[in-house]
Formats: sequence, structure tokens, C-alpha cells
Amino acid sequence: MWSELLKEGGGQWIVPLAIVAAGFMLVKGVFGLSRSRSQDRKDFLDLWAKSDKADDLWLQVAVRHLFGSVLPPALIRRFLSHPQGARALGDLAYAWPFLDMDETTGELRWRSERHYSARVRVWERRGLIAVYMVAALAMFGFAWLAVLSGKTFFGCALWILALEAGFFAARALLKAGRLEDAHETVPRWTKGFRWKHGGPDAKPTLSSKRNPKPSRRNRSA
Repeated sequence: MWSELLKEGGGQWIVPLAIVAAGFMLVKGVFGLSRSRSQDRKDFLDLWAKSDKADDLWLQVAVRHLFGSVLPPALIRRFLSHPQGARALGDLAYAWPFLDMDETTGELRWRSERHYSARVRVWERRGLIAVYMVAALAMFGFAWLAVLSGKTFFGCALWILALEAGFFAARALLKAGRLEDAHETVPRWTKGFRWKHGGPDAKPTLSSKRNPKPSRRNRSA
């Protein structure tokens, strides 16, 4: 079948078929890595009872191993005896690229000030979904034009653009998913935590961001 496609297409299917083969190997490698990580997690959890949970570094490494993000020890300890501690830590670890904790005050905060607004988080996610759709359509469009162009320099350039568009589409979709989870789970699991500006949805006012200008009466005095 492959030889017939290459013969009828004059060799223009070489690049698409190579990309499909590379994608198949990538998916196979991801599944193999997932099985390996699952076994590593199982072996690691078997040693949980024998480990010293009083050590902050060990707690951070454990959560990093299980959930993929390094969380502050103070936050981890809050959920060790929580009825849904594993779920809470998993959700917060997934959303942690958008969060941070002040080492001095212990306050949680959004890494970006705009995320204090729940409305901004919703619209940013919608914008990322729109970017994903545009980039995905661009990827298929560039790939189709590359097939029509054949084995030319312009065709190779179109394949490169198709790969770049696919990369941006995947990145936008991943960030949209993380932001959606952060929008839904962070306010739920961080109730009772100390937050900068008072809470995860407490958008700071302009007066708190900058010093108010003195009135003319005060300046004249």
C-alpha cells in the first residue's frame, strides 16, 4: 500500500508518511513512559510507610514524584489529614504553574495579577480555545498546501509551518485545560488559606496598587 501511494504521488507522500510514522512512535513512547511512571509510583508508595514524613524536602519530592509539581511543604501538610487530600494535592499541582506562595508570609497568590479576576480567567480560557482552533485549522491548511506543492522548497516550508502551528495548537489547548482546572479547583481547595489581596477572586483595586495622589487642599497645607 505504501509503495503504491509513493508511486502514484510521485514521492510527495514521503514527508506526510514520515510524520505519521514519527507520530506513531511518539505515541508508543508516551504510553511506555506512562507505564514506567506508574510502576515507579507504585514502588515509591510502597516505601511511604517507612519514610520520614517530618522532612520537608522528602514531602516536596514525594509530591513532585506523584503529581509532577513541587508544592510548598506548608501547603502539603494542610492536606495530609484531609478526607480528599490526594485529590486536592493533585488538582493544586496541576494548577500550580499559575500559583505561587510567599516564603515570608506564607500567603498564596496568582503569579499573574489578572488571574485574581474570575471573569478574566474565563475569558482568557476562551481566548486560548480560539487560538487552539485557529492554529489547528492553520496546521491542516498548511499540510494540505504542502501536499499540493509536492517536493519543492515551498512545500518543505509549508510542512515546517504546519508543524509549528500544531505545536502552538497543542500548547494553547494544554494551557486552557490547566487554566480551567485552576479556575474551578483553586477557590475550592484553598478556603481558609491566607491569600494576597484576601482571596483567589479578590481582584485588587487600583487604589491598592498605587499611592493615591494628594488633593490640592492637602498640598497647599
